[in-house]
Amino acid sequence: MRSVLWTTVIATALLAPAHAVLAQAFPGKMVRLVIPFPVGGSSDANARIIIPFLSERWKQQVIVESRPGAATIVGTDYVAKSPPDGHTLLLNSTQYPQSPALFAKLPYDPYTDLVPVTLVTLSPQAIVAHPSLPARNVKELIALARARPGELNMGNAGNMLPTLLFTMLANVKIENVPYKGAGPLMIDAMGGHVPLAIGAVSSVQAAVRSGRVRMLGVSSPSAAFPDAPVIAKDVPGFDADTWFGLFAPRGTPKDLVMRIRDDVAAVLQLPVVKQRLRDIGGEPGGQSPDEFATRVRNEIAKWLRVATAAGIKPQ
Repeated sequence: MRSVLWTTVIATALLAPAHAVLAQAFPGKMVRLVIPFPVGGSSDANARIIIPFLSERWKQQVIVESRPGAATIVGTDYVAKSPPDGHTLLLNSTQYPQSPALFAKLPYDPYTDLVPVTLVTLSPQAIVAHPSLPARNVKELIALARARPGELNMGNAGNMLPTLLFTMLANVKIENVPYKGAGPLMIDAMGGHVPLAIGAVSSVQAAVRSGRVRMLGVSSPSAAFPDAPVIAKDVPGFDADTWFGLFAPRGTPKDLVMRIRDDVAAVLQLPVVKQRLRDIGGEPGGQSPDEFATRVRNEIAKWLRVATAAGIKPQ
Protein backbone atom coordinates (compact mmCIF):
# COMPACT_ATOMS: atom_id res chain seq x y z
CA MET A 1 0.00 0.00 0.00
CA ARG A 2 2.84 2.34 0.92
CA SER A 3 4.63 1.65 -2.37
CA VAL A 4 1.46 2.48 -4.32
CA LEU A 5 1.12 5.73 -2.39
CA TRP A 6 4.71 6.74 -3.11
CA THR A 7 4.29 5.85 -6.78
CA THR A 8 1.29 8.17 -6.96
CA VAL A 9 3.12 10.98 -5.19
CA ILE A 10 6.16 10.67 -7.47
CA ALA A 11 3.99 10.54 -10.61
CA THR A 12 2.10 13.66 -9.51
CA ALA A 13 5.33 15.47 -8.74
CA LEU A 14 6.69 14.65 -12.16
CA LEU A 15 3.49 15.64 -13.96
CA ALA A 16 2.98 19.03 -12.29
CA PRO A 17 6.21 20.58 -13.66
CA ALA A 18 5.29 19.29 -17.12
CA HIS A 19 1.98 21.13 -16.94
CA ALA A 20 3.73 24.25 -15.73
CA VAL A 21 6.21 24.06 -18.61
CA LEU A 22 3.35 23.64 -21.10
CA ALA A 23 1.61 26.73 -19.72
CA GLN A 24 4.83 28.75 -19.89
CA ALA A 25 5.56 27.61 -23.44
CA PHE A 26 2.06 28.44 -24.70
CA PRO A 27 1.45 29.40 -27.41
CA GLY A 28 3.95 27.62 -29.60
CA LYS A 29 2.00 28.23 -32.82
CA MET A 30 -1.05 29.96 -34.23
CA VAL A 31 -4.15 29.83 -32.01
CA ARG A 32 -7.54 29.15 -33.56
CA LEU A 33 -10.60 30.65 -31.91
CA VAL A 34 -13.52 28.60 -33.24
CA ILE A 35 -16.97 30.15 -33.33
CA PRO A 36 -19.79 27.66 -34.01
CA PHE A 37 -21.90 30.31 -35.76
CA PRO A 38 -21.95 31.87 -39.23
CA VAL A 39 -19.74 34.89 -39.86
CA GLY A 40 -21.43 38.22 -39.20
CA GLY A 41 -23.14 37.54 -35.88
CA SER A 42 -22.32 38.84 -32.42
CA SER A 43 -19.99 35.91 -31.61
CA ASP A 44 -17.88 36.91 -34.61
CA ALA A 45 -17.92 40.55 -33.49
CA ASN A 46 -16.85 39.67 -29.94
CA ALA A 47 -14.06 37.45 -31.20
CA ARG A 48 -12.66 40.05 -33.59
CA ILE A 49 -12.49 42.67 -30.85
CA ILE A 50 -10.26 40.60 -28.58
CA ILE A 51 -8.05 38.65 -31.00
CA PRO A 52 -5.68 41.50 -32.01
CA PHE A 53 -4.84 42.09 -28.36
CA LEU A 54 -4.43 38.37 -27.65
CA SER A 55 -2.14 38.07 -30.69
CA GLU A 56 -0.04 40.92 -29.35
CA ARG A 57 0.06 39.46 -25.85
CA TRP A 58 0.89 35.93 -27.00
CA LYS A 59 3.29 36.92 -29.80
CA GLN A 60 1.42 34.50 -32.05
CA GLN A 61 -1.34 34.98 -34.56
CA VAL A 62 -4.85 34.32 -33.25
CA ILE A 63 -7.44 33.70 -35.95
CA VAL A 64 -11.22 33.36 -35.94
CA GLU A 65 -12.46 30.16 -37.54
CA SER A 66 -16.18 29.89 -38.22
CA ARG A 67 -17.59 26.33 -38.05
CA PRO A 68 -21.38 26.70 -38.04
CA GLY A 69 -23.90 23.91 -38.26
CA ALA A 70 -26.49 21.94 -36.28
CA ALA A 71 -27.20 24.75 -33.80
CA THR A 72 -23.51 25.12 -32.81
CA ILE A 73 -22.97 21.36 -32.40
CA VAL A 74 -20.56 21.07 -35.36
CA GLY A 75 -18.07 23.66 -34.12
CA THR A 76 -18.41 22.67 -30.48
CA ASP A 77 -17.74 19.02 -31.22
CA TYR A 78 -14.75 19.97 -33.35
CA VAL A 79 -13.11 21.75 -30.43
CA ALA A 80 -14.09 19.00 -27.98
CA LYS A 81 -12.10 16.54 -30.11
CA SER A 82 -9.11 18.86 -30.64
CA PRO A 83 -5.75 18.42 -28.89
CA PRO A 84 -5.87 19.82 -25.32
CA ASP A 85 -2.90 22.13 -25.81
CA GLY A 86 -4.66 25.52 -25.85
CA HIS A 87 -4.15 26.13 -29.55
CA THR A 88 -7.79 25.38 -30.45
CA LEU A 89 -10.36 27.20 -28.33
CA LEU A 90 -14.13 27.61 -28.55
CA LEU A 91 -16.09 30.83 -28.22
CA ASN A 92 -19.66 29.67 -27.65
CA SER A 93 -22.75 31.36 -26.25
CA THR A 94 -25.73 30.51 -24.10
CA GLN A 95 -26.51 28.04 -26.87
CA TYR A 96 -24.04 25.74 -25.07
CA PRO A 97 -26.11 25.20 -21.87
CA GLN A 98 -29.32 25.21 -23.92
CA SER A 99 -28.30 22.40 -26.27
CA PRO A 100 -28.90 19.54 -23.77
CA ALA A 101 -32.55 20.63 -23.53
CA LEU A 102 -32.94 20.57 -27.32
CA PHE A 103 -30.92 17.54 -28.43
CA ALA A 104 -31.19 14.06 -26.97
CA LYS A 105 -27.83 12.89 -28.27
CA LEU A 106 -24.93 15.28 -28.47
CA PRO A 107 -21.62 14.01 -29.92
CA TYR A 108 -19.88 15.49 -26.89
CA ASP A 109 -20.65 15.51 -23.16
CA PRO A 110 -21.51 19.13 -22.22
CA TYR A 111 -20.53 18.46 -18.61
CA THR A 112 -17.09 16.96 -19.18
CA ASP A 113 -15.78 17.22 -22.76
CA LEU A 114 -15.08 20.96 -22.67
CA VAL A 115 -13.44 22.99 -19.93
CA PRO A 116 -15.04 26.38 -19.15
CA VAL A 117 -12.22 28.94 -19.21
CA THR A 118 -13.90 32.31 -18.68
CA LEU A 119 -16.90 34.45 -19.46
CA VAL A 120 -16.01 36.90 -22.24
CA THR A 121 -19.10 39.11 -22.42
CA LEU A 122 -22.58 39.26 -20.95
CA SER A 123 -25.40 40.85 -22.94
CA PRO A 124 -29.12 41.23 -22.31
CA GLN A 125 -31.52 39.56 -24.70
CA ALA A 126 -33.75 41.91 -26.67
CA ILE A 127 -37.06 41.46 -28.41
CA VAL A 128 -37.28 43.56 -31.55
CA ALA A 129 -39.99 44.03 -34.16
CA HIS A 130 -40.13 45.15 -37.77
CA PRO A 131 -41.56 48.70 -37.91
CA SER A 132 -44.61 47.39 -39.76
CA LEU A 133 -45.73 45.45 -36.66
CA PRO A 134 -48.24 47.51 -34.63
CA ALA A 135 -46.51 47.04 -31.27
CA ARG A 136 -44.14 49.54 -29.67
CA ASN A 137 -43.38 47.70 -26.44
CA VAL A 138 -43.79 44.31 -24.78
CA LYS A 139 -47.18 45.16 -23.29
CA GLU A 140 -48.54 46.00 -26.74
CA LEU A 141 -46.92 42.87 -28.18
CA ILE A 142 -48.69 40.69 -25.61
CA ALA A 143 -52.03 42.33 -26.41
CA LEU A 144 -51.44 41.84 -30.14
CA ALA A 145 -50.42 38.18 -29.69
CA ARG A 146 -53.54 37.48 -27.63
CA ALA A 147 -55.70 39.11 -30.27
CA ARG A 148 -54.02 37.09 -33.02
CA PRO A 149 -53.07 33.75 -31.36
CA GLY A 150 -50.61 31.74 -33.41
CA GLU A 151 -50.40 34.32 -36.20
CA LEU A 152 -47.15 35.99 -35.10
CA ASN A 153 -43.69 34.53 -35.71
CA MET A 154 -40.54 35.23 -33.70
CA GLY A 155 -37.14 34.42 -35.15
CA ASN A 156 -34.33 33.16 -32.95
CA ALA A 157 -30.62 32.66 -33.57
CA GLY A 158 -30.58 28.89 -33.30
CA ASN A 159 -32.85 27.78 -30.48
CA MET A 160 -36.38 28.25 -29.24
CA LEU A 161 -35.88 28.31 -25.48
CA PRO A 162 -35.87 32.09 -24.83
CA THR A 163 -39.02 32.41 -26.96
CA LEU A 164 -40.61 29.50 -25.11
CA LEU A 165 -39.80 31.11 -21.79
CA PHE A 166 -41.37 34.37 -22.97
CA THR A 167 -44.54 32.81 -24.39
CA MET A 168 -45.05 30.58 -21.34
CA LEU A 169 -44.72 33.42 -18.87
CA ALA A 170 -46.72 35.90 -20.99
CA ASN A 171 -49.38 33.29 -21.77
CA VAL A 172 -49.34 33.94 -25.51
CA LYS A 173 -48.93 31.80 -28.60
CA ILE A 174 -46.11 32.94 -30.90
CA GLU A 175 -44.52 30.59 -33.40
CA ASN A 176 -40.75 29.98 -33.34
CA VAL A 177 -38.69 30.48 -36.49
CA PRO A 178 -35.15 29.12 -36.02
CA TYR A 179 -32.17 30.58 -37.89
CA LYS A 180 -28.59 29.35 -38.18
CA GLY A 181 -27.20 32.42 -36.45
CA ALA A 182 -27.77 36.04 -35.52
CA GLY A 183 -26.54 37.33 -38.87
CA PRO A 184 -29.16 35.57 -41.03
CA LEU A 185 -31.82 36.28 -38.40
CA MET A 186 -31.29 40.03 -38.44
CA ILE A 187 -31.21 40.17 -42.24
CA ASP A 188 -34.71 38.68 -42.32
CA ALA A 189 -35.90 40.79 -39.37
CA MET A 190 -34.78 44.00 -41.07
CA GLY A 191 -36.41 42.88 -44.30
CA GLY A 192 -39.71 42.12 -42.57
CA HIS A 193 -39.58 38.44 -43.51
CA VAL A 194 -40.01 37.65 -39.82
CA PRO A 195 -41.92 40.28 -37.81
CA LEU A 196 -40.28 39.57 -34.45
CA ALA A 197 -36.82 38.51 -33.36
CA ILE A 198 -35.17 37.71 -30.06
CA GLY A 199 -31.42 37.93 -29.68
CA ALA A 200 -28.54 39.45 -27.78
CA VAL A 201 -28.41 43.25 -27.67
CA SER A 202 -25.02 42.93 -29.32
CA SER A 203 -26.73 41.18 -32.26
CA VAL A 204 -29.66 43.54 -32.73
CA GLN A 205 -28.29 46.95 -31.84
CA ALA A 206 -27.07 47.97 -35.30
CA ALA A 207 -30.49 47.21 -36.77
CA VAL A 208 -32.21 49.10 -33.93
CA ARG A 209 -29.99 52.16 -34.31
CA SER A 210 -30.59 52.23 -38.05
CA GLY A 211 -34.34 52.19 -37.46
CA ARG A 212 -34.84 49.01 -39.45
CA VAL A 213 -36.22 47.21 -36.40
CA ARG A 214 -37.89 48.57 -33.27
CA MET A 215 -36.69 47.76 -29.75
CA LEU A 216 -39.54 46.39 -27.62
CA GLY A 217 -37.68 45.37 -24.48
CA VAL A 218 -34.56 43.86 -22.92
CA SER A 219 -34.08 41.01 -20.45
CA SER A 220 -32.03 43.21 -18.09
CA PRO A 221 -30.90 46.85 -18.04
CA SER A 222 -28.71 47.60 -21.05
CA ALA A 223 -25.96 50.22 -21.13
CA ALA A 224 -26.38 50.31 -24.92
CA PHE A 225 -30.10 51.11 -24.61
CA PRO A 226 -30.60 52.67 -21.17
CA ASP A 227 -34.18 53.72 -22.00
CA ALA A 228 -35.29 50.27 -23.17
CA PRO A 229 -37.92 48.76 -20.84
CA VAL A 230 -37.05 45.56 -18.99
CA ILE A 231 -39.23 42.70 -20.22
CA ALA A 232 -39.75 41.30 -16.71
CA LYS A 233 -41.81 44.37 -15.78
CA ASP A 234 -44.55 43.07 -18.07
CA VAL A 235 -43.54 39.39 -17.98
CA PRO A 236 -42.47 38.60 -14.39
CA GLY A 237 -39.78 35.94 -14.17
CA PHE A 238 -38.36 36.45 -17.66
CA ASP A 239 -34.58 36.00 -17.30
CA ALA A 240 -32.72 35.18 -20.48
CA ASP A 241 -29.48 37.16 -20.66
CA THR A 242 -27.02 35.83 -23.19
CA TRP A 243 -23.28 35.48 -22.89
CA PHE A 244 -20.23 34.49 -24.85
CA GLY A 245 -17.66 32.33 -23.14
CA LEU A 246 -14.38 30.60 -23.82
CA PHE A 247 -13.96 26.81 -23.62
CA ALA A 248 -10.98 24.48 -24.06
CA PRO A 249 -10.91 20.74 -24.82
CA ARG A 250 -11.08 18.29 -21.93
CA GLY A 251 -7.63 17.41 -20.68
CA THR A 252 -6.21 20.91 -21.06
CA PRO A 253 -3.92 21.29 -18.02
CA LYS A 254 -5.28 23.49 -15.25
CA ASP A 255 -2.19 25.70 -15.30
CA LEU A 256 -2.71 26.33 -19.00
CA VAL A 257 -6.43 27.01 -18.51
CA MET A 258 -5.54 29.59 -15.86
CA ARG A 259 -2.86 31.13 -18.08
CA ILE A 260 -5.37 31.56 -20.93
CA ARG A 261 -8.04 32.88 -18.56
CA ASP A 262 -5.67 35.41 -16.99
CA ASP A 263 -4.53 36.67 -20.39
CA VAL A 264 -8.09 36.97 -21.71
CA ALA A 265 -9.20 38.73 -18.51
CA ALA A 266 -6.32 41.19 -18.85
CA VAL A 267 -7.33 41.96 -22.44
CA LEU A 268 -10.97 42.43 -21.37
CA GLN A 269 -9.85 45.08 -18.87
CA LEU A 270 -8.13 47.21 -21.51
CA PRO A 271 -10.10 50.48 -21.82
CA VAL A 272 -10.26 50.24 -25.61
CA VAL A 273 -11.57 46.66 -25.45
CA LYS A 274 -14.13 47.54 -22.78
CA GLN A 275 -15.43 50.39 -24.90
CA ARG A 276 -15.62 48.35 -28.09
CA LEU A 277 -17.48 45.55 -26.35
CA ARG A 278 -19.91 48.01 -24.79
CA ASP A 279 -20.37 49.63 -28.18
CA ILE A 280 -21.81 46.33 -29.43
CA GLY A 281 -23.94 45.83 -26.32
CA GLY A 282 -21.76 43.56 -24.19
CA GLU A 283 -20.28 43.89 -20.73
CA PRO A 284 -16.74 42.47 -20.30
CA GLY A 285 -16.44 39.26 -18.29
CA GLY A 286 -13.33 37.62 -16.91
CA GLN A 287 -14.79 35.14 -14.41
CA SER A 288 -12.57 32.42 -13.02
CA PRO A 289 -12.88 28.95 -14.58
CA ASP A 290 -14.72 27.69 -11.48
CA GLU A 291 -17.18 30.60 -11.52
CA PHE A 292 -17.86 30.16 -15.22
CA ALA A 293 -18.27 26.39 -14.80
CA THR A 294 -20.88 26.99 -12.10
CA ARG A 295 -22.78 29.35 -14.39
CA VAL A 296 -22.76 26.76 -17.18
CA ARG A 297 -24.01 23.95 -14.93
CA ASN A 298 -26.76 26.12 -13.44
CA GLU A 299 -27.97 27.21 -16.86
CA ILE A 300 -28.03 23.65 -18.21
CA ALA A 301 -30.38 22.79 -15.34
CA LYS A 302 -32.48 25.92 -15.89
CA TRP A 303 -33.10 25.35 -19.60
CA LEU A 304 -33.85 21.67 -19.02
CA ARG A 305 -36.61 22.79 -16.63
CA VAL A 306 -37.99 25.25 -19.21
CA ALA A 307 -38.05 22.59 -21.94
CA THR A 308 -39.73 20.08 -19.64
CA ALA A 309 -42.38 22.60 -18.57
CA ALA A 310 -43.08 23.43 -22.21
CA GLY A 311 -43.38 19.75 -23.12
CA ILE A 312 -40.41 19.91 -25.47
CA LYS A 313 -38.77 16.56 -26.09
CA PRO A 314 -35.11 16.72 -27.14
CA GLN A 315 -34.65 15.69 -30.77
